[in-house]
Amino acid sequence: MRKLVSAALLAWGSGETPALAQRTADNAARTAEDGFGSSVGNESIGIYASGQVRGFSASDAGNNRIEGLYFDKQGAVTDVIVRGSNVRVGLSAFGYPLPAPTGIVDIDLRRVGKDAVASLQLSSGEYLGTDFTADLALPVSERFSVNLDLGLFDDQYVNGAGGWFVSYGGVARWQPVDRVELTGFFGRYDFGDEEQGPTIYTAGAYLPPRIERRRFFGQDWGQWAGHAQNYGAMLKADLGAWQIAAGAFNSRFARDDYASAYFEGVDRQGLGRSFVIRGRDQRAASTSGEIRVSRTFAEGPRRHRLLASARGRSVATDYGGYAVADLGIGRVGVPAPVPEPALGYGPPTHDRVRHLSYALAYELRWPRVAELNLGVTRTDYRKRIDQPGLPRTDQHDRPWLWNAALALMPTDRLTLYAATTRGLEESGIAPSNAANRGEALPALRTRQYEFGARYALGTWRIVLAAFDIAKPYFEIDRSDGAYRQLGSVTHRGLEGSLSARPVPNLNLIVGAVLLRPRVSGQAVADGRLGAKPIGRTGMLIDAAVDYQLSSLPGFSLDARLVHEGRRVANAADTLAIPARTIVDLGARYRTRVGKVPTMFRVQVRNLGDVYGWQVSGGGGFTLAKGRRAVASVTADF
Repeated sequence: MRKLVSAALLAWGSGETPALAQRTADNAARTAEDGFGSSVGNESIGIYASGQVRGFSASDAGNNRIEGLYFDKQGAVTDVIVRGSNVRVGLSAFGYPLPAPTGIVDIDLRRVGKDAVASLQLSSGEYLGTDFTADLALPVSERFSVNLDLGLFDDQYVNGAGGWFVSYGGVARWQPVDRVELTGFFGRYDFGDEEQGPTIYTAGAYLPPRIERRRFFGQDWGQWAGHAQNYGAMLKADLGAWQIAAGAFNSRFARDDYASAYFEGVDRQGLGRSFVIRGRDQRAASTSGEIRVSRTFAEGPRRHRLLASARGRSVATDYGGYAVADLGIGRVGVPAPVPEPALGYGPPTHDRVRHLSYALAYELRWPRVAELNLGVTRTDYRKRIDQPGLPRTDQHDRPWLWNAALALMPTDRLTLYAATTRGLEESGIAPSNAANRGEALPALRTRQYEFGARYALGTWRIVLAAFDIAKPYFEIDRSDGAYRQLGSVTHRGLEGSLSARPVPNLNLIVGAVLLRPRVSGQAVADGRLGAKPIGRTGMLIDAAVDYQLSSLPGFSLDARLVHEGRRVANAADTLAIPARTIVDLGARYRTRVGKVPTMFRVQVRNLGDVYGWQVSGGGGFTLAKGRRAVASVTADF
């Protein structure tokens, strides 16, 4: 090991070029398979991300995977150990056994090439917060490799708040024999001094008044501090007709100091009552994993696979005991610091979840003819809540879940498919302005139908799909201020993706979704809710293009356009955020400094400096990001 580290450092100092670049080749527009959602390094494109898939959050629903294996995420996996991630919906989810109605978010961890490489990146970050990351890729032997990673971040936000983050971790991979791989990883980030810009709740059906961006109007003592940590191990073995995949993971998110700031009852002039909610020792920890065994049978050109899977998670969440500081009347957007008042904290609520699932599945692969996926799952979900001053509450659900999908290939270029899924998914936590703020909500039954087509011609690939997803709907009940189920929500929509290389050196990725979200139930009939859910948009388009200049090797230009339709902004459906279109422009230059592969990257985001608002659950408004420039330099030693 010492000799290998020495060799890596010598290569770094001498300028010897490794065979495999680690970071200088990162380019989301060139590596994305479709326009639905993909990230590489610190760049992402596509209409979907972990927090937004077909109008829902796949991450909050519990549909996270690490390299295909079930993983219950409580704290985000630090980017320094992540190679990239993909959102899997429709046909792109066919290779995943036991899919989920809200889609799957799959994380890929870093890998090592044949040679030792040290990758360094220095970035201005958004709003000139300096970021530094380092990755050391060490092939210790032909069968054992290690990535060691570090990141230092000074994050700055559009509302003028900021915070520091220190990320570190590593990935180790071992192949004891051919076609067997063991992977272990650890990733953690610690954070502190993360100021909380206030969320704005207006008193009527109108948007907040325009305020100055990058002007902090919260309280310096209302900050977050804590850590997120993930570690785990995976085994994957291809033993001829038998395949084994197993993973065990631990995920933790701890906020030693917690704060949430908001203005309530804000009038058209910007006056409202200011509050800061403070908390201590807010923690969520989960142990989860999956064991999957499959047997493959060949029958002429057809390939059959039988699969058995066991998944489980044990989650412990401690929240609540909050203290509320009433700071009186203030004006949004105007700094008004006050000393931290003396606050008393109450006892926390203890939330415990145990969730086990057992599944059987069958897959048929018939090249150029058809694919068939069938699965049935028996799940056992138990939740226990111990809330101070109230009797213990228990929830227990043991549903049968199932999935079925069929793809037909009438020609070499055309694939048609239809699928349906029943799931038991999580529903997130109650927002900070709810009476039951921070409460971990129960898992709920969901269902999805979809059908679509994919057409490939040369470098062109088009995917079209229609979907129908139904879930219970949660929103703040105006009768008592609690965030609870008030009805059902259905998302019907059309989505499409276009990926192509229409001319040499030009990559094009386009994704689009037309969505019709609707809420039903007694709350809608009573007039407590509108028929359209908060925060949804009927149209989203994401188009990215990357062009490599033939006259200047190593130099490329890129652009991205994101169009969002109007978004419903209050529970009564009497207010909307106007549609907006955001354009980003950038350039890359890949060259060598001495013998070191180096990439220089500049980008201007929101080129037109479009002003706007984002809306969250309960109808709270926060600023959307304005124009900002980002620059970075990356080197692979």
